[in-house]
Amino acid sequence: MQKRPLSLSVRNSVARTSVEDIEPQTSEEERNQLLALQQNGSASAQGLTKRVFALYQAERKARKDAEECNRIKDEFLAALSHELRTPLTAILGWSQVLRQVKPGESAFTRGLDTIDRSARAQEQLIEDLLDVMRIKTGKLRLQVAPVELSSVIDSAIDTLQPLADSKHIRMQLISASKTAGVLGDQTRLQQVIWNLLSNAIKFTPRGGSVLIQLERVDSHMEVRVTDTGDGISPDFLPHVFEPYRQRDGSTRCQGLGLGLAIVRHLVELHSGIVRAESSGKGEGSCFTVKLPLMAAKTTALQQQMPNDGSRQEVTAGSVNSRAGALERRRMGHGSR
Repeated sequence: MQKRPLSLSVRNSVARTSVEDIEPQTSEEERNQLLALQQNGSASAQGLTKRVFALYQAERKARKDAEECNRIKDEFLAALSHELRTPLTAILGWSQVLRQVKPGESAFTRGLDTIDRSARAQEQLIEDLLDVMRIKTGKLRLQVAPVELSSVIDSAIDTLQPLADSKHIRMQLISASKTAGVLGDQTRLQQVIWNLLSNAIKFTPRGGSVLIQLERVDSHMEVRVTDTGDGISPDFLPHVFEPYRQRDGSTRCQGLGLGLAIVRHLVELHSGIVRAESSGKGEGSCFTVKLPLMAAKTTALQQQMPNDGSRQEVTAGSVNSRAGALERRRMGHGSR
């Protein structure tokens, strides 16, 4: 049976808020239609309210994220200006001193050493900034070749031993594997180990210790750097590999917060994973790097190589993501 058009009384009643307000002369059919309209209107209002609330929550989150990004940017610029100014001040100051002393005097040698050290610090700072830009643009290149991890670790320890000695920090290497061959860029892998060790030394107080462990686990090599330092708070741990982040959220720690971000990207570029662990502030920390063994990595890289046998550079933008993902799943956990 075809429904009759709504009467004027029904149309006027749609806006009413209560069924009891329906005019007595309204027919049963019109009354039922009116109830249906009210129910539909209530459901629509509830849906609209939910959508408005969801938009409000999204806007709040976006504003909070923008404020956090702005805060990190301000902290980074403050740290950058500090890191640039400190070595420049030493270079300029000792340059003036060297004008007044004769070669061979102790002050002359001390001044040259300070200038050299400060210039190298600035060089490293600029190189870190360039590495971040290369990573973001996919232009960071790896010169792939067989690499013995034990020699890479030994080289990093030799380089950083004077820094550890100056803080009376004991560095110890425990290697459970006679062969630790991986396929990768030796310079970049050295950068990974150097950054992890220097980070451990920086956050470990005088008289502490840093333990480096190297061992083979299934189809990959595992490097663990454990320190007795400041530790990492649970709130900061998920962000430890993000660029421009400092552990204490201030500029009193040296550096720009780029080292661990570079470590993560370099390790992932080698089809590996890196993770950080800490029980909290004052409990030390442990950083673990997992890299596929040479045979496993060779299989993954062969899938990327051209069939004509020509050599190919591996770049941050050309790494086979499927091979890397499969390798990471096979090795267990992902990076934090």
